[in-house]
Amino acid sequence: MKRGAIGIVAALFISLLSPAFSTTPPKAGEKCTPLNKKQTYKNYQYTCIKKSGKLVWSKGVLVKKENSAAEAPQASPSPTSSSAPSPSPSPSQTPSPSAMPTPSPTPTLPVRDWFSTRNTDLGYIHEYESRCDREADLTGIFRELESAYFQYSSCSGIYRLAKYELGSLRPSVPLDTASTSTSIDQCKIAEPRNSMYQRGFFTNFEPDRLSYLNMSKIPGPNMSIQVIPIFASDTEKAKNSPETDYGAYLDFLTDWANYSSDGDSRISVKFPKEYLEFPNKVSSYNLFHENRHDSPDHVRFVKDLVAAVDSKIDFTGIDTVIVLVPPGTPLNIFQQATLKDFKTNEGIVRVGTTEYPYTLNNFDKVKFSNFLIPFWWIHELYHSGIGFDDHYGDAKFDINSEYGLGWWTLMTPSGGDLSAWEKWLIGFVSDSQVHCVKPGSATTRWIAPSSVKTKEKKLIVVPISQTKGIVIESIRAAGLYYKIPKSSEGVLVYEVDLSIVGHGLGLKLVLPTNRKPNQGNFFLAQAPLRQSESVLSNGYRITLIESGTFGDVVKVERA
Repeated sequence: MKRGAIGIVAALFISLLSPAFSTTPPKAGEKCTPLNKKQTYKNYQYTCIKKSGKLVWSKGVLVKKENSAAEAPQASPSPTSSSAPSPSPSPSQTPSPSAMPTPSPTPTLPVRDWFSTRNTDLGYIHEYESRCDREADLTGIFRELESAYFQYSSCSGIYRLAKYELGSLRPSVPLDTASTSTSIDQCKIAEPRNSMYQRGFFTNFEPDRLSYLNMSKIPGPNMSIQVIPIFASDTEKAKNSPETDYGAYLDFLTDWANYSSDGDSRISVKFPKEYLEFPNKVSSYNLFHENRHDSPDHVRFVKDLVAAVDSKIDFTGIDTVIVLVPPGTPLNIFQQATLKDFKTNEGIVRVGTTEYPYTLNNFDKVKFSNFLIPFWWIHELYHSGIGFDDHYGDAKFDINSEYGLGWWTLMTPSGGDLSAWEKWLIGFVSDSQVHCVKPGSATTRWIAPSSVKTKEKKLIVVPISQTKGIVIESIRAAGLYYKIPKSSEGVLVYEVDLSIVGHGLGLKLVLPTNRKPNQGNFFLAQAPLRQSESVLSNGYRITLIESGTFGDVVKVERA
């Protein structure tokens, strides 16, 4: 902590001594120093960021002359992505237009610094009401994508990441010690041995299946990604390098994974310098989202792809493959599709996927055109990788039905961050960050927001049985949740019941009864508990007794 504070002070001191201009204009991707230094050139502000272990200038962000002085001290976080539904074993179900949120008009917002990390003591930025609200300061290809997609669907999506680190503010109420805790293993609610879903821990699985899943924890805090860019006779011709075309997507993915890990992380991405020729028409393989990875066409494509590129790519240490084609390729011939088991000269890569080309027309010609939004790259990789299920219940979006987690979390239609429960499963959250409550006890615990960077506790789990438990996490407008309104912040309480089998089932919100939880701009927007409110679940009363920028203090007791 002291070393970090000294570094920040030193950086500030150096920046104060730096001249207001430089004789060498900053250029995105070129070396810079020190970290977080900002420089404005021709009305664009550049930030010195760390990327792939090196300090380089970020892409320039347009600075409005009339606002630049006033907004400079308000350097803010960075957001990410969200949108509609999709499964892996089962087909995705897109919400009906009547279920879609009503977007706000394009806002006039200050130019934000989406590269730096903001201290939570300064508060959270609340500039949006839902994922459909347009973003005034998007740049580059995501600005073009948002404009095209908004014209098609009247909904923006999630393109960025709001980075926060936990400040020094702490709760004022007394907190319990570990005397009301039990063994962490009791809280590792287990997926039943005969389940085909990955919603809980895998302690009941046979060794071979467990080994396979451990190799498929994608996206996780440790992963090496190999991009395979190809062109064929029926794709668009390449005009740029693959990294120029799709680097923003991979930056988004790696930035999210690094930020989401509260422990060590190791994320690497390998891009060939140019697109590689593929001998067959890509349209002949029926690479569609709704086809399983083991469909004959998908299996044939993996075999033919490896044959075409294996001599040109070193797959040593690679955990996952992402296959891309040049922008402008028709969306209906190369879609998002799960792939498995790339048998290369360097070994087997278990996880892979194709992604839609960056083609900004004919969205109505394909079923899942929303997958172009970068949020959906992460969502779909969780289907292709470890095999996380969707959590939107029966997709009827009815509080009297099986509503699942509503439109909360990364694995639902509206999107948001990955649930703290799944972050624990995948390794972003460690055992030491979980309050495992002794059954039957009364306890008061503090949890930090699940999408804020910290090593403090982020999760309360009350075990009910080996396959069932109550999970509690704190929600703030951070990480991929940057577009939720302040009124939706609070505590999410949900039941994990893995004995319930079926696509979209097994995780379900416990809803407050003192208001209509479905009010707001997305389904179950008012589900989180607010201060002094309680809910009942499985004979327990869960009460939110203190809230702040630090997160929430929750009391768990027998009802």
